[in-house]
Amino acid sequence: MPPWAGPVASYLATGLRETALLALASIAASLLLGTLLGAVLTQPSRAVRAVARAYVEIWRGLPIIIILYFIFFVLPIIGIRVDTFSAAVIGLSLWGSANMAEVVRGAVQSVPRGQAEAAAALGFSWTGRMRHVLLPQAARRALPPVIGLVVNLTQQTSLAAVIGLLDILEASQRSIERLTLSGGSSHAVPILGAVLAVFFVICLPLTMLSRWYERRLH
Repeated sequence: MPPWAGPVASYLATGLRETALLALASIAASLLLGTLLGAVLTQPSRAVRAVARAYVEIWRGLPIIIILYFIFFVLPIIGIRVDTFSAAVIGLSLWGSANMAEVVRGAVQSVPRGQAEAAAALGFSWTGRMRHVLLPQAARRALPPVIGLVVNLTQQTSLAAVIGLLDILEASQRSIERLTLSGGSSHAVPILGAVLAVFFVICLPLTMLSRWYERRLH
């Protein structure tokens, strides 16, 4: 093993830990908030639906990198300061929850209408129909696109490097710069190859799981 490999591997491991924590936090927040919003998008009240729809359209319509810049650089101007990790979690969660809401809305509306009507006839409130009848049936329909969203969010964590978060991509870039300055050789190919391999190992099994489950549903 070359002498530079050990320190670089240790530094990349630190970045990988930040990437994993960022992915887990943003995925959890996106799934939780997105499920709630998706259910609200099927609510009978037009005013309530309009508020949820505005949230979804705003955050789905913006590139993630713009959201990250807005949270980290614009909010401090009005006195709201967040660290890089929190800004990355919030930015990814806003985008992820908006997309998750659309997944849940579509899945709920794909459940046969008679199911909701039967639950209403039995005296279930809208909340009861959602909790006990519609969401459980919608879950299996939503699973393939949810897995796709999880993969997408995992990949998009690399954008957090633009606001200075020491994720695995930022760690690799700093390692390349240090090696270039200290020894004249960047060793960029093996370092970036290791980053590529990490994302490949994480995302490929999830993508294959999504395709397998879609085939089972069909």
